[in-house]
Amino acid sequence: MPYADLSLAKVYYESIGDGPPLVFAHGAGGNALSWWQQTAFFSAGFRCITFDHPGFRNSSWSVTENDPKAFYGNVLAQLLDNLELDTVGLVAQSMGGWTCLRFAIDHPDRTAALVMAATDGGLYLPSREHYSNQMAALDGSRKAWAEKKPGSFHPACGSRMQKEQPALHDMYVEINSQNGDLVRRGWGEVSADELSRLQCPTLFITGAEDIVCPPERVEALAVITPNPEFVKIPESGHSVYFERAEEFNRLVDSFLSVHFPFNSSGSTIMSHY
Repeated sequence: MPYADLSLAKVYYESIGDGPPLVFAHGAGGNALSWWQQTAFFSAGFRCITFDHPGFRNSSWSVTENDPKAFYGNVLAQLLDNLELDTVGLVAQSMGGWTCLRFAIDHPDRTAALVMAATDGGLYLPSREHYSNQMAALDGSRKAWAEKKPGSFHPACGSRMQKEQPALHDMYVEINSQNGDLVRRGWGEVSADELSRLQCPTLFITGAEDIVCPPERVEALAVITPNPEFVKIPESGHSVYFERAEEFNRLVDSFLSVHFPFNSSGSTIMSHY
């Protein structure tokens, strides 16, 4: 299995396809396997890099939690250095948004475009306090799932996926189960001042039925982000990329065709549809 031995962590990664590097950062419920619907699609025009965050599945930390550099954004920077990748496109889901937003702010010259799916990127917004009803619903669904109550569902999937696409729901759960009980930390946060320095174009995608990171939170972040685009996908929960992969891929493909449009030979990447 391909590993990168970094000073901060030992990171498992996968690379498929040729072209400009497109890096996918998974959420807390996933790992590198989560992006199977994206790598199959985007590898026709990009070199797709997926990886397990330290503490997930096959990756582990090499430093203590007290190390001041032990944050996922720094791990991503080291991984890209190890792979000798300079400018990249980033696609982030949920927790992965904390990784990629931190990287994009710290390395503006290396970030061509950023996709933030179902994430507030670790930025504290006072408006979070207004979502008590959504948080109560999330706590209820987590409790029901933990107790395996009839009709319960994985919160990162949502009730619609469980009812309409039960096989997909079960696949998500299986991928999630491979993470085990490793140490997970190093999310990191950003400030509003730091966000103002973000230079790359950013596409925010949210599911209209997301109870983990409500769409209002994602939109609130988009409003104060330089160069944003915002899309809310109906009839979708927290894991838009997994539940509505065709629509997600189409949106990301369209965004990248404008902001990260060239393959290694310099010719424009054509739409996959």
